[in-house]
Amino acid sequence: MRLIPIRILFHRYILSVMACLLFVAGFLLWHQLSALLIKQDIPVSNADLLSITVLIATIVLLMLATVVILVQRYLLHRVHLLLEYVRGQQQGIVSRPPPALLKNHDDIALLTDEIHSLLETLKKNNETLREQSLIDPLTGLGNRRLLEQRLNMALPMTRRRMAPLSILMIDVDHFKAYNDHYGHPAGDTCLVEIANILRDTFRRETDILIRLGGEEFLVVLLDSDEGPALALAEAMRSMLQAVGLPHASSPSDSVVTVSIGVATAKPGTRIDAESLIACADAALYQCKAQGRNRILGRTVEGDLLSR
Repeated sequence: MRLIPIRILFHRYILSVMACLLFVAGFLLWHQLSALLIKQDIPVSNADLLSITVLIATIVLLMLATVVILVQRYLLHRVHLLLEYVRGQQQGIVSRPPPALLKNHDDIALLTDEIHSLLETLKKNNETLREQSLIDPLTGLGNRRLLEQRLNMALPMTRRRMAPLSILMIDVDHFKAYNDHYGHPAGDTCLVEIANILRDTFRRETDILIRLGGEEFLVVLLDSDEGPALALAEAMRSMLQAVGLPHASSPSDSVVTVSIGVATAKPGTRIDAESLIACADAALYQCKAQGRNRILGRTVEGDLLSR
């Protein structure tokens, strides 16, 4: 259904009212003037009476037209500005309201100020929701949605710049046994501690730290070849082991440890996010098969390096 703009509705309403008022005013003037002339015994023809009535009706019409122009200038114009302002905000044009809406301390100025405050609050809430939708609530690291968003930008840029890229797939060793032994609150505390160690290890602004879910983490290192990526992975593994979070139910060690699979795409390699993550996941699987608490690196071409 096609909506009629408020200005057109307002104009139609005013014109209808004006026509009615003009008809009523003309009829009343003609009736009263006729009665007055007859009462005063003033001889006057119907033509003269009609001319006088038309003159008075014209004056009334001009007065009504003046009122409409004033309403259009000082009221409807500001309403139209307010509508344009709200429409602009809906289209993402962030700005202050036009000064003409706020210069008079009237209801329209109050309404404009309220709408502006509501729009600002809505914008902040939307930004907060957008951030929350990209952040893991427990650890404060990014989540899968952030990973997809960043990789969709990083992979094409890396290929154009002929730069290497590495991904670290990190898994907490025997974490189910940890939860069963110490309880889920302690498990959450353990994951938060690991997230903090990740932040301490990977400090570059371009490093992307992700919690994939459960006890799995992922780190994306832009402009990082295999050697530096493996060195950082070993630093993170060693740092966690040095922290010494007790893990009495682990068959691998008496403290919490991690296994890390590293996948590296050489400069210019055409690779998508799924293949790169799958390569890191395959390296992680081999870490687990070899006894856990270790790192293992692969390039996307299939070359295998173990440490």
